[in-house]
Amino acid sequence: MSLVYLSLAIAALWINLTGLGLAARRWVGDYAVARAAGIIGICLIGFFIEHFVPFGPKPPVLPLTTLGSLWLMWRNRATLRANLPGEALFLLGFAYCMTWRYAFPNIDFSEDKMPNYGFIVTYMRGGRLPPPDLWLANFPANCYYSFQHYGAALMGRVLCIGPGLSYHLAFCCLVGLFTMLAGRCVTLLCPWRPGLWIIAASLLVGGNGVVVAAHFLIHNPYPTDEVRFLGGAIVHDNLTALGHAVSGWMAKPGHEALDLPMEPFSFFLTKGDFHPPLAGFVLLALAAALIAAQETGADGRERRANSLILAATLPVAFISNAWIVPFQLLLVGGWFASAFLRGDRSWVAPALLGGVVATALEYPFLIDFTQQAIGDNAAIRLTAAGDHTPILGWLLTFWPVVGILLLALLERERRTLALYLVVVWAVALATSEFLYNHDIYGGPWVRFNSTLKWWQWIYAGVVLTLGSLNLGSRSRVARYGTLLMLLPCLSFAYDLGRQYIGMRKEDMGQLSGAAWIQKDIVIANMIMDLSSRPDGVTIESGLVMANTESPAVTLFSGKQSLLGWPWLEATWRGGFIDVNQRLAQMNQFYSNALPDPLGWLLHNNVRYVLWLPRDNVDHNSRFLPLNDQIKARYFWHHCYGNDRDFSIGYWERIDRLPSK
Repeated sequence: MSLVYLSLAIAALWINLTGLGLAARRWVGDYAVARAAGIIGICLIGFFIEHFVPFGPKPPVLPLTTLGSLWLMWRNRATLRANLPGEALFLLGFAYCMTWRYAFPNIDFSEDKMPNYGFIVTYMRGGRLPPPDLWLANFPANCYYSFQHYGAALMGRVLCIGPGLSYHLAFCCLVGLFTMLAGRCVTLLCPWRPGLWIIAASLLVGGNGVVVAAHFLIHNPYPTDEVRFLGGAIVHDNLTALGHAVSGWMAKPGHEALDLPMEPFSFFLTKGDFHPPLAGFVLLALAAALIAAQETGADGRERRANSLILAATLPVAFISNAWIVPFQLLLVGGWFASAFLRGDRSWVAPALLGGVVATALEYPFLIDFTQQAIGDNAAIRLTAAGDHTPILGWLLTFWPVVGILLLALLERERRTLALYLVVVWAVALATSEFLYNHDIYGGPWVRFNSTLKWWQWIYAGVVLTLGSLNLGSRSRVARYGTLLMLLPCLSFAYDLGRQYIGMRKEDMGQLSGAAWIQKDIVIANMIMDLSSRPDGVTIESGLVMANTESPAVTLFSGKQSLLGWPWLEATWRGGFIDVNQRLAQMNQFYSNALPDPLGWLLHNNVRYVLWLPRDNVDHNSRFLPLNDQIKARYFWHHCYGNDRDFSIGYWERIDRLPSK
């Protein structure tokens, strides 16, 4: 991708986000909060309207919004100058994230990259919401908390850029927004200037407590070894003598070790998966900045606006990252309750208004989303006796935040706030241990999703809020004790740097995300050809109940799959029978074992049938018999081979002309 093109896209994005923040500042006093509230607000309004009137794939507003933003920037240049430190923090987070995204841009079948990209493609079509499910033809995409993806798609549509670049720029934007909001929280709670950089570094490149111990327990550990220390990593063969001893203390004889991952924000942003926890981190930082503002002198109109936005983070969390709703409620609801007990009633009316307005704007989405079968796979349960985290492993992971919690009890200047936060985070840590979300996983992975989603959020919340308070405390014990908790964890920056340097960067700068699959020039040409053709349901082989390369060609061609990853669709839709039926029928089709392949294709309204290198088994023995059965209605587009013992191409349905 041309650096000039990328630079223009980033410049247009920054100008429009700055203008949006300045416009929102008319109602919101704090600059960083206004930036976040403006982005969330405009996305919520669009999310509501497009359930009734779609904007189209490329709404023609970029010249107007850019000119308007430049005018606002000129008119409010004094405000911009006064808030350059906050703007610098946004650009710091954005640039650091782009360093990873530019070097490792592939949107492949690792993690959930392809389905997250698929949601962005789905929303970028610009039709009426809910849009068609890109991975389950004939069904709407209304079964996932996808507000973050809608925001990324809306950004891409306004900027007139592709879904791959939208994916990466939205990723960097959320990291920049998180950094800006976190910085605002720190500056409000910590007058000690180094505190800002210590907290920012702890969040962006710092690890959890394991990163220190890992270098004594594992030979040459990589970041993955450290964040997956509990469970899989601790039982691998690369342990030191001390590591074997610790493993023996943690693992129960005859029991498979639980897989309890704890991926801090610093590690999460390096993976390149545009997953909903990103929005969860932003909402955490927004809530923390708002609470800090309320506790440090916000009054009058600003205080009412802060209360409104703070309450609105709860319904927004539900459609952005539903996993963190209980803890967002604990943090936000706890502060409102604390304020009420202290005699502050000023928040009641604006908070109710904020919650009601945000919920009303989400209502067209919620009315479908809350009826989906995914609810059958989600239930809070008590952790069984044998599924608790080993005590030693828990302490090795959480000793920094436990230390910060204890040191916060020494806070004198803002004791009420400190005690409130200590209670909130202690309850959150206890809740994440004694309760879990019972989803589709079991056995050693019974708490996998719960710890993965909850621990990272709680850990970041403790570091951001209580870490800032402690570093700003007059108590030297609290200040320097917190330093001792945080500084060792910054050794994770070395591990991340070693990983960054050591990983191959052969696709650097290819921000479409498809470079990994387009290395085959024939496949690249097929994707280009399919992309130029009309929309239609598409099938390709290779699907199993796991992450696979299929249906990447369909996805990067912008076409709708009859079926994407079946395990994921089954998860979202509660074991929907049609998913397994489609999987079986597609496998039968490509095995040339389906009784009536032509009738099946027409019944499912399939427009494109892909035949890829992996289909050329047994000297391509299935190609000609299949072609003979469907050629009456499907035209073969030859891309490579001789159409006998090796073929690459696709069939396209021949639509009959309407009768006169």
